[in-house]
Amino acid sequence: MAIQNETTYQNFIDQELAEASATEWMAAGEGQVRYGEGKEVEIATLSTTGLGDYDNTKTDGSAYPSGAVTSKWKSHTMGMDRGVKFALDRTSPEDMAFPATVENVIRQFARTQLAPEQDAYRIHRLYALAEADAKYQATHVLTYDEAAEDIIEKLCELAQTLETDSQRTGGFVALVASNLKTKFLKGSTDTYNNVTFEQQVEINGVIYSHVMMVNDLPCIFVPAGRMNTVISVQTGRGDQAAGGIQKGENAKSICALVTAVDGPLALSKIDSLKQFGPAENQLFDGTAIQARYLYDLVVPEDKVVSIGALVAKE
Repeated sequence: MAIQNETTYQNFIDQELAEASATEWMAAGEGQVRYGEGKEVEIATLSTTGLGDYDNTKTDGSAYPSGAVTSKWKSHTMGMDRGVKFALDRTSPEDMAFPATVENVIRQFARTQLAPEQDAYRIHRLYALAEADAKYQATHVLTYDEAAEDIIEKLCELAQTLETDSQRTGGFVALVASNLKTKFLKGSTDTYNNVTFEQQVEINGVIYSHVMMVNDLPCIFVPAGRMNTVISVQTGRGDQAAGGIQKGENAKSICALVTAVDGPLALSKIDSLKQFGPAENQLFDGTAIQARYLYDLVVPEDKVVSIGALVAKE
């Protein structure tokens, strides 16, 4: 009989992602999403009308212009349907000597495989939305020439443009390719911008250490391999048996991606996680673990204006 405890295993995954993922702060908060069966979710939306003129000559209750509040749930089908199975032989020294319990396997998987895959997907998804925005693409997706341009100035230029176009001041986060950290370190000694390193910042309840602050913009360093303009989602079969997400053909490196904190909404859930012990497993003499994981990332249409990227000139 398969042992199923998705809630417990989801807690293991959430704990590991909070440590290993650069994008876990995007995860949907309580009340924002209702998860249904399978891939279907409902996302909460809220909007109001604006101010009108107050009329002090009205005494019949109409002095205040009527406003409207719209609160509804929008249906969405998660786009990423991923799965994996692991086998632990009952008598294998390798499997017996190391405490390869289901918890340890799931934690290791979340830390070393799921976190990089979801980061790569989410970053690419945000880039793709900015790239497809006909109105703002030319000023929100900028080319960065490492040999000729100042990375700090370029990042501040992009952040200022996003603030202006989205009509907000602050409330942004930058994801920066970690291989550019030295450029920021060198540039920080010769700039009028305030650049500090090794800061601890809490973003949407997730605490990040080793954060760089550029003025009031928190910058989370991300392994460069997770930041690409084109990605290739591996099938996990045949010559793609390693699974995960890799850099796609003709991809350029994303040097930095900036987004409003309340823009991206990351969705994820374990749809199924089963453990078959040696007594129940009919396929081999050992423990089998089967996991099916669904995820996606959405951005409300009115928040796309708050996304921008610096792409390497190649």
